[in-house]
Amino acid sequence: MSSADSHSRQGLQLHQSDQGQKHQGLDVDRLTSQESDCFEQAGTQWRIDSPHQAFDQESMGLSEEHTETELRDFIFNHGRYFDSYLASEPDRDQFWSQGKRGLISYKKWFRHVIIGGGLIAPESHKPQLVQEFLDYAKQNRLSIAFHNIGEADLPLFQEQQFQVTKWGEDPMIDLDTCTWQGKDYEWVRRQTNYCLRQGMTACEVRPDQLHPVHWSDIISEVIEVADESLTRKPQKKAMRFFEGRIDNHALGRRRLFVARNQGRIEGFVICNPILNGTGWATELYRHRLDSVKGTMAFLIHFVLQQLKQEGVERAGLCLDLGRDCHRLPGDSAMVRHGLRFAENYLTSIFDFTGLRHFKSRFRPRYEKRFACVYPKVTIGSILAFVSTTGVLDLHYGRFARILYEQHSKRKLRSNLAAGKTGQSDRNASQQTVSKPSPLRKSA
Repeated sequence: MSSADSHSRQGLQLHQSDQGQKHQGLDVDRLTSQESDCFEQAGTQWRIDSPHQAFDQESMGLSEEHTETELRDFIFNHGRYFDSYLASEPDRDQFWSQGKRGLISYKKWFRHVIIGGGLIAPESHKPQLVQEFLDYAKQNRLSIAFHNIGEADLPLFQEQQFQVTKWGEDPMIDLDTCTWQGKDYEWVRRQTNYCLRQGMTACEVRPDQLHPVHWSDIISEVIEVADESLTRKPQKKAMRFFEGRIDNHALGRRRLFVARNQGRIEGFVICNPILNGTGWATELYRHRLDSVKGTMAFLIHFVLQQLKQEGVERAGLCLDLGRDCHRLPGDSAMVRHGLRFAENYLTSIFDFTGLRHFKSRFRPRYEKRFACVYPKVTIGSILAFVSTTGVLDLHYGRFARILYEQHSKRKLRSNLAAGKTGQSDRNASQQTVSKPSPLRKSA
């Protein structure tokens, strides 16, 4: 039996989530308005009671009959990117290398395979994982497309003659050196101070510390916030595959942070682990339509401060799609020009400008991300991406309203930080976004 045949038979179906899964994390820690005076001079100071425990596992792969908890632990330990942990979701297909030492998470659309989360495996095993999956794809005449691949993994795909195209950049914050002091972080501190004066609080919510009924009530309110936020987007439903879900499986090793005002949840952030918890990504964040101005800046600031005090090395703000997508030798002009067209003319469908401006306020450095496709990008692979993510599944009434609002505010939006010419290092990114114009001022 060939290796590819073996994999075809061994393709695993995800198990239902273990609702009793314990989530390691911090004791719930609240931020009160009494601490607001310390922001302007020295940045926010939040007390952390206990460090977040990182999972440590030997690089030996999983057993044939692994549990859902063991699967989550494997992904936690070896996932490198903001979307790696999404491989634990129950609607994903999985490819395991021999000995279950490496994992690829994907969705299939006809003969096109869309892959998220990168290569989930020990570094030494990644070449074999790429080779085995490529053999499987060739034997079954499949087109395969990896997304959000970083420069560290890129040579593995170049050696196998994948078509490599710049896809965007991932804004990362080095928490060990970030101080939140000085003029660069004035906007963030100002948003936080304003929210504190309005009585906002923030905390991490852990299911293992709550009665199941209380946890269910919190998740129901979080879903309510997410649904309300969706009414400001043109899509009928939340985007799929590259965005996490909170309504169909347990939180697992993800972490949930909420902002409250007078007891009501105003916004939330869900963080995904990166490389054994040495990094975290603010993968999903939403707020109510009538929430206090600056709610998301306030909550993300709280999350980043908490992670910093735990000793976490870095935090990501999730992919900045299309950022600085210059031409590469042999890349896909279809993808490159498509991203440029979407950025210039389809901001009503996906708000490149607004999201980029918001993330730039936290003064991140940028890491390059690539799409790696074999044998090459085609119309079929583009349609597979659109179908898998649901990005063009539009609610046309909301779409028309968003078009009108953006047209009405076109002069104001023209002042937002574009961030198109930055390079993927700290100095260049600071030059690019050193003086972004505010979309609106806090009270």
